[in-house]
Amino acid sequence: MTDPRTWIVIGAGPAGLLAACRLADEGHSVTVLEAESELGGRVSKVRVDGIDIDAGAESFATRGGHVEKLIDDIGLTDKLVAPAGGPAWIVGPDRSYPMPAAGWLGIPTKSLSRDVRKALGWSGALRAAVERWMPVEEVAPDDHLGEVARRRLGDIATDRLLAPVVSGIFSRPIDELRIDAAAAGFAAEISELGLTRAAAKRRALAPAGASVMGLEGGMFTLTDVLAERARARGVTIYTDAPVYSLTRSEDSTPGGRPSNDVPGWDMVTESNHWHADEVVMAASRPVAASLVPQLERAPDRQVGLVTLSLDAPELDSHPRGSGVLAVEGVTHAKALTHASAKWNWVAQAAPSRHIIRLSYNVESAQDLSDYALADASRLLGVPLKDQQVRDLVQVTWHDAAPTRAGDREPAPGLHLVGSAAGFSGLAAIADDDARSTLGART
Repeated sequence: MTDPRTWIVIGAGPAGLLAACRLADEGHSVTVLEAESELGGRVSKVRVDGIDIDAGAESFATRGGHVEKLIDDIGLTDKLVAPAGGPAWIVGPDRSYPMPAAGWLGIPTKSLSRDVRKALGWSGALRAAVERWMPVEEVAPDDHLGEVARRRLGDIATDRLLAPVVSGIFSRPIDELRIDAAAAGFAAEISELGLTRAAAKRRALAPAGASVMGLEGGMFTLTDVLAERARARGVTIYTDAPVYSLTRSEDSTPGGRPSNDVPGWDMVTESNHWHADEVVMAASRPVAASLVPQLERAPDRQVGLVTLSLDAPELDSHPRGSGVLAVEGVTHAKALTHASAKWNWVAQAAPSRHIIRLSYNVESAQDLSDYALADASRLLGVPLKDQQVRDLVQVTWHDAAPTRAGDREPAPGLHLVGSAAGFSGLAAIADDDARSTLGART
């Protein structure tokens, strides 16, 4: 490694904090600038009816084991918890059914099983089952998953199983989701095996146990520990410090120290001007695109989350398990999580109450409170009344389904991570962090 350099990280979500820790471990001077008053981005907290719960991510995908390794590295393994409350359900226009046990990304891998027949009916299940005997076809990574699924599994399976799962995970319609954006390398596997067998292979490679896990006390505790680790390594973190401009410096760093042929970067916040040899962009894609002209301005897909605290003894039986996915058009909401059924720590923190969270795709900042109770009633199959609402909190997250950046270093000394690089979800971010060479060349 050459002489220590000055780095600024824009954004204090997990990706930004992980980058800051790694760079500090390499001996560099690191400052983190966070636009909001709280750290964590979509892994932060919100207070609902007197308890702190997750404002964004409330679990993580166990695929690859990358998040578990991160959690182990930072000493939170004893806080790992599996979800409870039974399987998730899907609610359609004319029927409600538990999510089939055998499947991957909504693709049924045992198409004639009883739970699949309940979801699809005999005709839909038989049509999906035929896929195993169809000739394999060449599928391109840029092909849309919906088009391939309709061609191979039929409309019923696609609309009743795949579409609600995809919308819930990726915050975009299945007919707009590229296959390899759903899962890297999946197109090649479909071309070799067909859709059902490729999904079965993916499912077989998944770790035993729950496909998602959480942390007792909330996923936001991960952010708290990462921030503590960063500060312990000498990283300075500023909140309420949105960056208004980012420009290349014209000459060497202040004090005359050469910058190894990289001029460096200048930034402006409301209260300060900043200079760094190199910059890590860990903000959301819309923010990154506003500061970096080379970065494509992809559509800003927003998700609104409405959390309700309810006095509702009629929900004690957890009528729809841990949560619900909605077939398009059934409600304004795309999904519901029964948090106090899914996570024992939430139930213990909120005795005699039910905490539920509804997810919405939104195109602009809008008040979703008018929809929330009616949508919850429809998805849970239980009529709920206004007087049962103890508290309601809404959070809106931008860039819910980022598009992968083509160039992770669009200019010398500028590095994209997390949402800025198009990664969505802790599993993808932790995997990217594990494989990243950020700082290795310094």
